[in-house]
Amino acid sequence: MRKTITIAAACGLALLSAAASALDLHGLKPDEIAVWAAPVDGGGPVVGHRADAPVNPASTMKLLTGWAALNRLGPDYRWKTALLSAAPLDGDALKGDLYWLGGGDPRFDDGNLLSLLYSLRLRGIRKLDGRLLLDKRAFGNIGGADDFDGDAGRAFVVGPDTHLTNLKVAWLSFFNDGRGARVALDPPLAGVTLNVSLTPGPDVPCPDVRAFVSIRNDGRHVVVDGKLPPACDGRRAYVNVLDHDEFAGQDFAAMWAALGGSGPSRVERGRAPDDARELAAWESQPLAVALADINKYSNNTMARTLFLTLGREAGGEDTAAAAERALREELRHRGMDDVDALRLENGAGLSRRERVTARLLGQVLLDAARGPYAGEFESSLPIAGVDGTLKKRFADLGPRLRLKTGTLNDVKALAGYWLAADGRRLAIVAIVNSPRAAQMGPALDAVVADLARDFNTATMRSSASPRRPNPL
Repeated sequence: MRKTITIAAACGLALLSAAASALDLHGLKPDEIAVWAAPVDGGGPVVGHRADAPVNPASTMKLLTGWAALNRLGPDYRWKTALLSAAPLDGDALKGDLYWLGGGDPRFDDGNLLSLLYSLRLRGIRKLDGRLLLDKRAFGNIGGADDFDGDAGRAFVVGPDTHLTNLKVAWLSFFNDGRGARVALDPPLAGVTLNVSLTPGPDVPCPDVRAFVSIRNDGRHVVVDGKLPPACDGRRAYVNVLDHDEFAGQDFAAMWAALGGSGPSRVERGRAPDDARELAAWESQPLAVALADINKYSNNTMARTLFLTLGREAGGEDTAAAAERALREELRHRGMDDVDALRLENGAGLSRRERVTARLLGQVLLDAARGPYAGEFESSLPIAGVDGTLKKRFADLGPRLRLKTGTLNDVKALAGYWLAADGRRLAIVAIVNSPRAAQMGPALDAVVADLARDFNTATMRSSASPRRPNPL
């Protein structure tokens, strides 16, 4: 029989019982899950089951990084990418080295790169007679994500970089339009070999092109074979190729050639001299836009880049260490508990080491909801049944539920907000750490759904209760 989550009412506010015994864990063992919940508008105790136990939060750790970034950098913070040179111009030729000053823009892509290079072409420059030098001063030590060696070729483990472009993935664009089955690499990177053995496939639906083709990739050689249905025409898949410097340099060369440019002679690292002048620049979209990508789609690379941006703005040669200091300072500045229990590696949750308590994560949710950037923070979260990583979950609860998801081996996590029918909100954290985590997703969802529904019921009862006259 289902145990009911105990609800009490006091001072007109629905309060959730802290008794762990009142929680229905839906088959989860008590030591496999940590739960914390509290009304955003305050007024009472929280649901707390193992709320002070340090647990691996997986990607719900991104909530701490995003919250700290909004508070310290602001939602309109922008990253700048620039091209500089101290070399003279001779007609349409730059007679020396060009410096690409990377700013660590987490959303920088080929469209942005083309805009940057077009600004260079507008100056009348067509030939780059010298080297392209990558100025990587923005980030020092970028930190790590240990123990993911088995996933080294996967896009979700791509590390941050000052010259991150297209998240360091190339697209395979598939075509079957009556001229045979074929595939193209976008962007056309000179250092990547594409070996293709495709034939036209049956006339069937194509929900995912990878269901019909095999893609093998070692970072420099991509092998594609299979039978491509006509319905797969125009579909795409991505591959993680090259290292950061190679990808940036070869992508630059491809985009520059597309604009009719020639050069550079080669690509190396180098710091721009003090007398270098700015020839072209690109400014990113606001931080709030990047945060939505990070949280809705749980993008590790972008989250790690945002974490490092905290460190860069805080100062210090060790950017990752500076980022951790900045985040801890913000937590203490806002009066958070359990800061000593926090363990950070990269701020994205792509970690076997990171730890946080459900209570601390919940306190961050409350602070964010009550702060000046509540709208930006909450709008970055996936909406149940609508978008992001919740698009196919909680359809029965719908858009009143916004949650950040988290998944690793042995970890399943959810953290965010429920909006009750009367407009009051509940902050919820539920984290499973268990060898059974992969099978316990439905149980975790059920725990969160119970909290939401019972809070909804309690607030409705509270609103319907007659209010006592104010003696004053």
